[in-house]
Amino acid sequence: MKQEELFSKRIQNFGVKVSSGETLRYVNLDNAATVPPFKKVEEDVETYLESYGSVHRGSGIKSKVSTDVYEDSRRVIKDFVNAKKDDYVLFTGNTTGAMNSAAHFFSFLSGKVAVSAIEHSSSWLPWIKAEGIKKLGEKQVSIDEVEDLAQEIQKLGKEQVVQYGVNDDFEFDLESIEQVFKENDIKVFVLTASSNAIGYCPDIKAIGKIVHKYGAFFVVDGCQFIQHHKTDMQEMGIDFLAASGHKFYAPYGGGFLIGPKDFFDRFISYEIGGGNLPYITKDGEFLRYKNQLAHDPGTPNAVGAVAMASAITKLEEIGIENVNKYETSLTKKVFDALSKNPKVELYVSKKHLNTVIPFNIKGELPQQIAQKLNDDFGIGVRAGSFCVYNVVRHLLKIEDDATIVEDVKSGKANAVPGFIRASFSLCNTDEDVDRFINVINLITNFKEEK
Repeated sequence: MKQEELFSKRIQNFGVKVSSGETLRYVNLDNAATVPPFKKVEEDVETYLESYGSVHRGSGIKSKVSTDVYEDSRRVIKDFVNAKKDDYVLFTGNTTGAMNSAAHFFSFLSGKVAVSAIEHSSSWLPWIKAEGIKKLGEKQVSIDEVEDLAQEIQKLGKEQVVQYGVNDDFEFDLESIEQVFKENDIKVFVLTASSNAIGYCPDIKAIGKIVHKYGAFFVVDGCQFIQHHKTDMQEMGIDFLAASGHKFYAPYGGGFLIGPKDFFDRFISYEIGGGNLPYITKDGEFLRYKNQLAHDPGTPNAVGAVAMASAITKLEEIGIENVNKYETSLTKKVFDALSKNPKVELYVSKKHLNTVIPFNIKGELPQQIAQKLNDDFGIGVRAGSFCVYNVVRHLLKIEDDATIVEDVKSGKANAVPGFIRASFSLCNTDEDVDRFINVINLITNFKEEK
């Protein structure tokens, strides 16, 4: 993989001054959070800005060109994941926005929501909030009672959201999932396509068959998946797919939710305002479109949409299979090296190895190690709980978190348990990997026997 063809030199050669006073080339190993833009994405955005105009709102040439490019971005995204011909691509700010939008729509339907115990908070909490608000009904309170109302919303919402867990191998069990449907009236089933903590990728197609067997909708969080693995919504049985541009080399504030036209056309849009309705009567009745525009109010983030389409085009040019092969080769090299270090506690098995390495240094706080890697060696990783607290408790074998709760409430620093995550992408090289391995061995005083 030739990084000079994928990323601009200023991104590749970004320098960071470390504690010794030396300036080193920064090594970004926090790619599961955000990746840099492709050089092609930067170029395409720059070109688009030359003709940038009012999307959907003007008669001038810039408006027409901008609108055409913006709308074509939906086609590129749909083709990339093989969505159905009449599926809508609703643009959002990110995956969190997509999940909040989906949760809003589904809150109008009867039944419960099933969410995995290893789901990211952004794919879990929106359902609790939306379901809680719906169950709250018409209740309104004074400003002094709002905080109590927020607690009531959480309580009511949690009663509507069922969590399904993993087995001892940290995998979803199909029989257990089917049992969830037998014991509950599930209207929508939410699944992470790839764990942001350990990289585990479940059998999406097999799970989708169970979901549809019981007549539920299948919502998949693909933000950690689609840039690493081939995604086929129709083959996998995915009804709704959410993802974020900044995860796949398009960090311009774009994300999307893909889903069936027939579903979205039945609802008033999640957000409403100018541009997404054709007419408002003198009595205040608004007429609605039955198309994607109905769910696209206000002036859209056209740059975000164009950037996502550009990044996807580049990924297709490289080939997802080639992307996966390259990234996993880097991850495996790190995994094999750290496995030999007795002071490193790894929280991922070779079976689930993907593009992330979760680990701790025995006897050390993860936040302090992460800070040391940055301050002394110019290597960026992430440390914490990664918005997947159930995963952290599972990996760290925490059964009772009462003390943790009290410590967090009292404001104690580093009270939240966690680990370090190194994550790899196309922007990384063998040199990055070697530097990371050497630094971990250095700070743990480990010398590998030749």
